[in-house]
Amino acid sequence: MLDLLGQLARRESFTADKGHVDQLVDYLESALGSFGAEKIQRLPQRDVGDFLLADWNANAPGKPALLLCHIDTVHPIGTLRATPPRLEEGRYFAPGALDMKAGTVIALFALQSLYRQKRLKRPVKLLLTTDEEIGSPHSRALIEAEAAQAELALVLEPATPQGAIKTARKGSAKYSLTIEGRPAHAGIAPQLGINAIIEFARQALEINALNDLKYGTSVSITQVSGGSAGNVIPAQVAAHIDTRAITQAEMQRVEQALATLYPKMPGAKVRCHRHDYRPPMERQAGIFERAAEIAARHGITLEEGASGGGSDGNFTAAMGVPTLDGLGAHGDGAHTLQEHIIIDSLPRQAAMVAAILQEW
Repeated sequence: MLDLLGQLARRESFTADKGHVDQLVDYLESALGSFGAEKIQRLPQRDVGDFLLADWNANAPGKPALLLCHIDTVHPIGTLRATPPRLEEGRYFAPGALDMKAGTVIALFALQSLYRQKRLKRPVKLLLTTDEEIGSPHSRALIEAEAAQAELALVLEPATPQGAIKTARKGSAKYSLTIEGRPAHAGIAPQLGINAIIEFARQALEINALNDLKYGTSVSITQVSGGSAGNVIPAQVAAHIDTRAITQAEMQRVEQALATLYPKMPGAKVRCHRHDYRPPMERQAGIFERAAEIAARHGITLEEGASGGGSDGNFTAAMGVPTLDGLGAHGDGAHTLQEHIIIDSLPRQAAMVAAILQEW
């Protein structure tokens, strides 16, 4: 498992660099057959790395289980030169190892084990995507189409830092806020202007009031730009807003509030546009308990947790498909130069995934 993880980690796959990502896709496309994949489809993409969709046991009766992995990372090309992979006290350090190349390793070894022992009784599909770190804008439709045909979705994102699988994730949405005022000379005729920065300041207070952090809802203004010169009343402001919530009802409350913002200054214009939306992954009754029962039969104790970040599991869970997330490696430091996995978690997680695929 470490050998395969090393092969994946040494092939850098920053989301924005299609050429490098496709080199990793080339390697996996050639390797999937050795793990028992019966059919391998490469789905070309223009703006991101190509996707791979592989089938095991496709002719078996019943709906398939869908395994979701992404092989893109947040680390720019060249990061490996500064932080090459290393082993240290039972941990494997490498950019992208935790989030989530180790998840691909776990999925492949679980499938290979069941395939070789002829214990895979159901059809299984493995989807490897390359745009998750930017919100899955290119793969979302494919993920949802495959999930619509699936009995179960298993997401090989890393476990929580405490080693728990994830049964809930916050939903997220990003908004662009634009404010138009009117320029004027700040010294000669300031009264003729409409100060977009002052309008923004008033809007910012109202937007900030939408936070309900006690119940998991955050509404954060994360970037602001405005004004054109030191002696001109500013006519434009642009801002970015990040929103996160545990429930769909809260996401809708915030969206409605942002959609109905109105100017506080006569003559100003305020617009708020939503993009990059992920629905919440709300906890599904009975799903964790069923997985924990299966794991316990194999000597594995499962814990459950939640995450403020999103994954492709948000999409499948919102469709009503039973979804288990955080089935990947244990470790810490995702998205940092100290990213690492706990090596012993690799076979444990593969055994758990294999058991779920066999017994669900």
